[in-house]
Amino acid sequence: MAFAVAANAQYGDGNGIAGGSIRAGAGYVHDFPGLSGTAVYAGYSFPLNDWLQGGVGVKHILTSGFPRTSTVREYTKANTIDFELLLVPIHTENAALKVGLGYTFSFYNIRRSYPVYTLHDNQPADVSYPSVDSKGNVHGTRLIGEYEYYFGGSISAGARIEVAKAYSYVVIGGPFVAIKL
Repeated sequence: MAFAVAANAQYGDGNGIAGGSIRAGAGYVHDFPGLSGTAVYAGYSFPLNDWLQGGVGVKHILTSGFPRTSTVREYTKANTIDFELLLVPIHTENAALKVGLGYTFSFYNIRRSYPVYTLHDNQPADVSYPSVDSKGNVHGTRLIGEYEYYFGGSISAGARIEVAKAYSYVVIGGPFVAIKL
């Protein structure tokens, strides 16, 4: 933490803590083997002090694939509300590296297909994969890593990766752009 404070003091803008940023991005989502897709998100990030940043945002996630059988296309369609707190251990006038934790509330519609075995004379004979649709909500934590590069005073871009744990581990990664208010 001492390094974060010292680096920001050296490269700070001299006006104290600056205002927040509106962010938007898209990325790749890996739900589990055979089920992947995309996510788009929008959010607002704001400095809490020289080395902590808070954020709130929303995401739309769409994954699909044929992980268990080629006859049933499984999918996840989810919308999330996200909160995060990031430590900024490295910050220069041109870039910042951030790591932290978040909490997510997810509202989803899913289709899954699980094997059903039919027995004939106590021997497995047939396997079918009926589809099961469900919807609901879950919540869980996220581990976040982010690199942001500043283009002048009001625009920045970067990349972030998240590992979320709600009903299973989900990895989301991709680029973003931010406009400082």
